[in-house]
Amino acid sequence: MHVWRRGGQRPPWIPTLGPALVLTFTWLALAACGDQQVDYPARQIPDGLLGNPAQIEAGETIFKAKCASCHGKPSEGRSGRAAFFEPPAPDFTEERYRSAKPAYLYWRIEVGKTVEPYLSQGSVMPAWSG
Repeated sequence: MHVWRRGGQRPPWIPTLGPALVLTFTWLALAACGDQQVDYPARQIPDGLLGNPAQIEAGETIFKAKCASCHGKPSEGRSGRAAFFEPPAPDFTEERYRSAKPAYLYWRIEVGKTVEPYLSQGSVMPAWSG
């Protein structure tokens, strides 16, 4: 058994402590930068948009034409193209997106990458407002 004292030998586990701490702090930093839902301004979804069969059908058509190339088909998850983006396009089959508030999703589609934290994270999502 080694006793670690000034001038003595250090325990054999000490050389692994540095890399372990670096990995731990790296993981914590990356977790803090994760894809979390941010505070967003109160947003009113236009009346008649949710639950309207004609609007749902129109939304599906728009999604297929404008969104599926990055986000993939709703039943399949993100497309292969998403791997080229950093951060990658969201996979809407994940629970955090399936349970997101409609007002948040509406706002996020409206503003795209034009607001923080998405702007500084390198998002390529276009703003679809206007």
